[in-house]
Amino acid sequence: MNTQDKPKSLQDIVKQRQQSNFVGREDQINRFRQNLALPLEDNRRCFLFNVSGQGGVGKTTLLRQFRKIADDAKMISTYTDETEKTIPEVMGRIVEELEQQGYKLTQFSDRYKVYCQKCQELETDPDAPQGFSAFVGKTMVKTGVRLARQVPVGGAVFEIVDEDALATQAGEWASYVAKKITNKDEVNLVKEPEEVLTPLFLQDISKIADKTPVVLFFDTSERTGEFLDNWLREIFENQHGKVSANILIIIAGRQELDKNDWASYEELIVRFPLEPFTEEEAQQYLTRKGITDNRIIEVILNVSGNLPLLMEMLADAHHNDPNQLIEPSSSAVKSFLRWIDDPKRQQLVLDAAIPRCLNRDVIAQLRPEQEADELFTWLKETSFLKERSNGWVYHDVVKTQILCHKRLSSPQGWADIHGKLAKYYDSLRNDLQLDEDNKQRDPSWQSHTLNVLYHKLCQSPQRNLSVALNEFLALPKNQPIFAQQYVKTMLQAGKDGDSAEVQYWGKQLANGLKAYEEKRYEDAAYNRALVYLALDQPDKARTCLVPVIKLATEHYKKNPKDWRNAFNLALYCLAAQYTQQAGHLYRYVLLKGASSESISEAIQDLNDFLTILPNHLQATFIRQLLQSSLTKSYKFSTYPPENPRVPTTNC
Repeated sequence: MNTQDKPKSLQDIVKQRQQSNFVGREDQINRFRQNLALPLEDNRRCFLFNVSGQGGVGKTTLLRQFRKIADDAKMISTYTDETEKTIPEVMGRIVEELEQQGYKLTQFSDRYKVYCQKCQELETDPDAPQGFSAFVGKTMVKTGVRLARQVPVGGAVFEIVDEDALATQAGEWASYVAKKITNKDEVNLVKEPEEVLTPLFLQDISKIADKTPVVLFFDTSERTGEFLDNWLREIFENQHGKVSANILIIIAGRQELDKNDWASYEELIVRFPLEPFTEEEAQQYLTRKGITDNRIIEVILNVSGNLPLLMEMLADAHHNDPNQLIEPSSSAVKSFLRWIDDPKRQQLVLDAAIPRCLNRDVIAQLRPEQEADELFTWLKETSFLKERSNGWVYHDVVKTQILCHKRLSSPQGWADIHGKLAKYYDSLRNDLQLDEDNKQRDPSWQSHTLNVLYHKLCQSPQRNLSVALNEFLALPKNQPIFAQQYVKTMLQAGKDGDSAEVQYWGKQLANGLKAYEEKRYEDAAYNRALVYLALDQPDKARTCLVPVIKLATEHYKKNPKDWRNAFNLALYCLAAQYTQQAGHLYRYVLLKGASSESISEAIQDLNDFLTILPNHLQATFIRQLLQSSLTKSYKFSTYPPENPRVPTTNC
């Protein structure tokens, strides 16, 4: 099938116009063309291109140009980005694009469909073991106990340090999968999707590549590299079977590929670190855009810093009218808005940056229904909007600037739009009509809930933060991925809304989840107790702390000179409102000669505690005591600490 024969879509037209305005990067373009022309056996031929540079520097635009060159050369190309969260999803997306171009990958497609079906069944099973869904999509077990050493969850990577505990948990997951799926091949498929699917993927794509060159584009590797990088190196190392040499890989991201990890393949790699345009390239670009007035050119260069994305945004909005000249000190957002004639479009640019993801229906919440189609069509043509599988999003560089401008220039308008969007997503969530047991596992319900969370925290962090914390505490423990997404959304809301308190709690909750993933259960329980204390629920905080006080007490009896454990025990008692025992412990540890390092760590723990409970008198006094002990000599009473009474309740 010749995709060129298809009617052009709006995106095709936008892409064509963007390509016609492409300037600069001549060295990269020439190097790419030359490489395509080299025979496979030529020692100068490279098989991986790595494009890197800051946001807005033009990485995606350069990839788009590379893809046009490949398409013009009658090659087959595919594109993936951060929309794909796991290796199976990456392979699935590539195969989907190839099938849209008329190429079938039968072996892979058949098994991938089975894999998706089985994963969905297991993820929605209420009997799934705790933490199971965090590993769906990644190689989970090999020869019974091998697990991935890292778990990418919600954009972060957590090291798994307790391999014995992890192997035990792997056995539980393996037993669960074997119990739910009777077919042995399907059991293996779910346990080791990368191991099973990758060879089939490579065999199928190699058959195509043996006849026609294939170019695979991987964009935004700063968000996918945590799982993609290792997989690609395994392919180069022949761990999944032979692959056609007629496949070219292009990887783009803010950081370049690690030279230590890729040292063995450096001769096969071309690295393109991108910088903002040179003065000559910038002026050439603006001339090609039809902007010739030197005063306007100077303003755009000063405001944009020669960053290609901002230059494109400003140039597209400007009409080359000297009367519209503005001060060079103006921001890119102000310049861009001032050069848009239509007030409706001006306002749309500001307001449409507020949703986390855009589509026509979201625009209809921001503007009258009868204007939604026209305005959304125009917005999609702008240079800073990117299409994703779940909608359209602003480029990060532009979104950050516009959100800041909107929040500062119209605080009430900012709050009103967030409030309106929170109600909209809440209505979508309610329209699902899911019962309590099923809604937490439903992807649509989760997506709407995260949007409600984001917009409420941005609308009024003071009013909605406690609600968000209570909601987090109520999340099911067998939904770790959703919990990570919840925390990530809180962090983003804190950043976008410039709320230090929301950002603080986002980090606190992230630390608690990390502690839990790393089997540091005492830290995780203490972190959770702090949340309860902040919500003025001391009884629940104490209930959380009882088991860890018991564990720390047992360790203290065995080794009273483990200063870190002793100070932790004192801190747990303080948080559980066993203030007398806490005071005794702190004094006794100081009397017994605790190290300066451990005292400093204990002071930092109390600083964190007082950040949450600034009026806690006992914590304030004890912190002063510890600080004084580092600089002065005090005579402490020699009584031993009383053993804390340890209730039997569990968290």
